[in-house]
Amino acid sequence: MSDEDYSDLEVEIDQSANDEPEVAELPAPVDWMSLSIHEWQEEIGRLRLWVGQVVTEWALPTSVILPCWEQHGSMVQLLGALRDAYDTLYHEMQPGTGAVDWQRYWSWARSEMASITGGQRCTPGEHHGDRLQEWARSIAEEGEASEVAMAEDARVDLAVRNHMEKGRTGNAMNVVFVDFTKER
Repeated sequence: MSDEDYSDLEVEIDQSANDEPEVAELPAPVDWMSLSIHEWQEEIGRLRLWVGQVVTEWALPTSVILPCWEQHGSMVQLLGALRDAYDTLYHEMQPGTGAVDWQRYWSWARSEMASITGGQRCTPGEHHGDRLQEWARSIAEEGEASEVAMAEDARVDLAVRNHMEKGRTGNAMNVVFVDFTKER
């Protein structure tokens, strides 16, 4: 047989590969903490539409989701994760059990949101910002350059040096520490 005898078969295989319908990829979750301010603005707009639908569909009271939910990072994170789970579990590639899985997540999330909302000082007519610990705010806003982060780095460095010194002198150490700076 020659190569020409197989040419029709190759064309048929190429055509059948193109006849299969494309399946959309599963949506990727949004990592809210890694978004730029512009990406965040776009995502929060999309999330706002979804949250509006959910609050309306489920007739959720303000004891579950306050009108100022967008100004509370914990609510944005949780509602964003729920939206991502919803989009994934109702995706065309999911089996029929995806909807049941969503209901399980949703049941847990409603009580979690009520717990978060209950810890807020906000009312339907008045927003109060989250109470943030100053050390955490410093690190979150300034990163490694924050005074808190630098002080903690210095404290850890001192602890490591102390452990290394105790190990060299034969004193008992509460932590196993391997000095990788030494040649073996």
